[in-house]
Amino acid sequence: MNLFRLLVIVAIVWLSYRIYQNWKVSKQISTKKTDNDTGIKQMVQCAKCGVHLPEQEAINASGNYYCCEEHKN
Repeated sequence: MNLFRLLVIVAIVWLSYRIYQNWKVSKQISTKKTDNDTGIKQMVQCAKCGVHLPEQEAINASGNYYCCEEHKN
């Protein structure tokens, strides 16, 4: 009877540990998804000098991106 109780306690502890691990991993995955939505911008490279800058700040001319008007001309 004592062996049976010990096995039940070990099973409950193990099951609790596994549930905690799964919860922890799912929380990390959801955090990574929200990080991508809140601040990472698409980067492009200037066709003339090679500087990388956010696409929103770049000048787009005929399919090429430039970092300033000077490099566009």
